[in-house]
Amino acid sequence: MTPDLPPHPSSEPCRACGGPLLKAFESAIQGGLPVAFGVCRDCRSLMLPEPTWLERAYAMAVSPDPDSGDLQRCLMVWRVVRRLASLGLVPAGARCLDFGAGKGVLLRALLDDRMDAWAYDPYPQSAFARERVLTELPPGPFHLVTAIEVLEHTQDPVATLRRLGDALAPGGLLLASTEFYREGVHGPAWYYLDLQRGQHITILSGRGFGEAARRAGLVWAGSLPWGGQPFLHLLSRDRVVTPWAWLRLRLRHKRGEHRAKRAKYA
Repeated sequence: MTPDLPPHPSSEPCRACGGPLLKAFESAIQGGLPVAFGVCRDCRSLMLPEPTWLERAYAMAVSPDPDSGDLQRCLMVWRVVRRLASLGLVPAGARCLDFGAGKGVLLRALLDDRMDAWAYDPYPQSAFARERVLTELPPGPFHLVTAIEVLEHTQDPVATLRRLGDALAPGGLLLASTEFYREGVHGPAWYYLDLQRGQHITILSGRGFGEAARRAGLVWAGSLPWGGQPFLHLLSRDRVVTPWAWLRLRLRHKRGEHRAKRAKYA
């Protein structure tokens, strides 16, 4: 933890826990727009207060696309959904929602597995299954909701998590991916700040994620690693994932990702 940080000039509170913001460091987004990142005094989450540039951030075209990991990330999440199904935590033919579908890779994979999969995206750019991508939330409830690289884009992660939790059927699961900010490890050069576009405005710490989930009325079962870090976070409205089921899922995930790295494709 970095001591003696000054107060952030913005009066906006922390979006995860409501604590006051301190000034973490200054930077520039979109090629020169100066910004000051704030870190929560209490939960140590990182954020950009008062992001007046968001409309431009979503309208601007950046080439090449800085999100080079989209395909591998979606395939990893798809493998996790299959592991959940093998443990009986996601039923066959489950009604699924991919919240923030992006290019639609995960949506297409779920449909190919005969899931009743739908997607919501306010900025639709899907290259796959466009007829299943809606700009209004499809009717639920859903056995599975995925929100892959969504929370860091939001100005209110608690409200977003609550909205996704409310869309779950009884016993339903929410898979949310986001990287955790670690003070003293991540600084102004961290790639996850998304300085090219300026779309990543709320980067939660592990403590901040737990607090946001609690305030949203969700139970956080745990996180599965990717790239050596906690990345894919499993939540539910009730404690539907027992410790034994969570242990089995972690073991299958570890073995499965090891096999995926070793796989050779013709």
